[in-house]
Amino acid sequence: MSGASSIGEALARPFLFPGTFACNALGLPQSEYSDLVRMLVNSLVWTILGVIIVALVV
Repeated sequence: MSGASSIGEALARPFLFPGTFACNALGLPQSEYSDLVRMLVNSLVWTILGVIIVALVV
């Protein structure tokens, strides 16, 4: 079972990178607040990127 979780972790890492990078840059310790910041940054980054891609395609 650990093989499946490591594959999932490896696949998720690029998508979670913006939030992880922001938390590390801000020096937030591993806590529930860092999870909230990570979610916020990831959602903002991927939403903006998606809007840009849709604008370029349409």
